[in-house]
Amino acid sequence: MAVKQIVTLKGQKDGISITLDENADFEEIKSSLRKKVSQGKNFFDDEEVKVTFAGRELDEYSEKILIDIISEETGTPVLKDTPRPRQARSDNRENVSAATRSLEAGNAPPPSAQHKVASYESPTSFHRSGLRSGQRIRYEGSVVIMGDANPGSEIIADGNVIVLGALKGMAHAGASGDTSCFVSALHLAPTQLRIAGTISFVPPGAAKSAPAYAYVKDGQVFIGPL
Repeated sequence: MAVKQIVTLKGQKDGISITLDENADFEEIKSSLRKKVSQGKNFFDDEEVKVTFAGRELDEYSEKILIDIISEETGTPVLKDTPRPRQARSDNRENVSAATRSLEAGNAPPPSAQHKVASYESPTSFHRSGLRSGQRIRYEGSVVIMGDANPGSEIIADGNVIVLGALKGMAHAGASGDTSCFVSALHLAPTQLRIAGTISFVPPGAAKSAPAYAYVKDGQVFIGPL
């Protein structure tokens, strides 16, 4: 019985067609693409190459990640217009009081401060266990932790950070500068919380034991219930 290929390369007159398995995990696609490109460098022996993706829909962010893999493995410029999603700029400031007030009040901020969640999609990395002290995760998309993130652990994501347990370590969402990202947890008690360039420290006595999420609005970190 033939094994279905996760990534298939096919040379065309005007470039290379890359077919992706629509049911495969994005991490599997990245790994398979890197292996295929490394084995088939003769496909990329021109000064530059044009690639097209088929088989599954990709957002601009995911396409950029795959194109970067091809460029890294072959050293060949890849012709495809795939900019990253536009990201809002953020002041590089610290803010503690707004997050603390929201936690102590136990309520969401007023309607004028409500967060608008980003509408674009990003690749997501799932971790089916908690994080111990000293463990660090860095990912170019969103991160989901299926367990607790203990004190001394670090989660850094260009997208959102979601902890299906207690968040007691450091979490940094929107690490590449996207202020529309958020951090959420079933128990939100981080030692340090960052969204883009905005940093907040949550005092232990103000930690939110109910499911909650943190986001940036007008340069301040707000925390509301899920």
